[in-house]
Amino acid sequence: MWKSLCVFFVSTILWSLAISQSETCTTPLGRQSECVSMYECQTLLNAFEQRPLSNSVVSFLRKSQCGFEGKKPKVCCGPLPSDQQEKPTPRPPQTIIQSSNREDSSLAPMNQCGVDTNGWKIFGGQFTDLDEFPWMALLGYRTPNGTITYQCVGGLINRRYVLTAAHCITGAIEVEYGILTTVRLGEYDTRSDVDCVDSVCADRPQEIPVASAYPHSGYSDKNKNRRDDIGIVRLATRAQYTYYVQPICLVDNRAQLETGDIFYVAGWGKTLKGKKSPVKLKVDLPLFNKAVCVRKYKTTLGLLLGENQLCAGGVFSKDTCKGDSGGPLMRRRPEGIWESVGVVSFGYGCGRDGWPGVYTSVGKYTDWIKNTLETSNV
Repeated sequence: MWKSLCVFFVSTILWSLAISQSETCTTPLGRQSECVSMYECQTLLNAFEQRPLSNSVVSFLRKSQCGFEGKKPKVCCGPLPSDQQEKPTPRPPQTIIQSSNREDSSLAPMNQCGVDTNGWKIFGGQFTDLDEFPWMALLGYRTPNGTITYQCVGGLINRRYVLTAAHCITGAIEVEYGILTTVRLGEYDTRSDVDCVDSVCADRPQEIPVASAYPHSGYSDKNKNRRDDIGIVRLATRAQYTYYVQPICLVDNRAQLETGDIFYVAGWGKTLKGKKSPVKLKVDLPLFNKAVCVRKYKTTLGLLLGENQLCAGGVFSKDTCKGDSGGPLMRRRPEGIWESVGVVSFGYGCGRDGWPGVYTSVGKYTDWIKNTLETSNV
């Protein structure tokens, strides 16, 4: 990560020559200190250099923030908690050999999923997305002429499994494109073999063959309401956890979701220009009032949405579209952990004002997901 640090220092060197008068502040540990540029606080800068950034360090850095100098973050400079000062940061690949069949049959532990690897990495005042949402997976289909086309996405939930939509692994998609054959992890820009942003380059994507796929037994292409539109893909070999490949957590089935809550979706689907994006994009979407959503889809399209479906979006030009199917509807918990709340299912066009997209509720299928992982791993 030395290259990224060089970018940080180069981009701030002129600003550092004209240090403004510091302000007093109180650190998260209750000590009086000064509000300075993060790049002038060696203790927090050292913590920031850890890769991958742990959730506890990210949380402490955010609590330490005391403003901005232009677009550059300022922190209340002080020591880290004692349990973080000398704590080494293990790199995920070192644990690959510890993976077992038992691990494959269960969801990733809460302290090992949804990790915000993007953390506070800033380039020129902008948050990079080169390493954002490291659980995003591209689903590849082998066409009749032998080529691979990527038409759906999903979310990695442990080293061996990807959660996606049922319509991405069975039915019409097989006729239109071909059989699901491969899953690509750690991708950012599909046009290049190695993706780089501001001189920082990601690892090469991991291309892993599909061993099997498990659509929910209740799903049918003939059911226009898209009930039970959820499925699981088993990889032929285990994914390697790296800075750019991590699993996402799944929402607790008791979690409360409120209308207006903000969620995020990401993918390589169609843009307003009508073409699929080669670069991974993201958009924030509000949770749409379910009762209103049900009425709209019933009145206009004659569809009957069920209790296991969510509605999100409804804002002009901000929506999922063709190519985003199967991807996770995500939210970030207060402690910094990302979790999948829904699975992209369908919508009425793309980005129509007042028309939310429909998502399969992940919380409603927690037991089915866990059971599928256990029974498919025997």
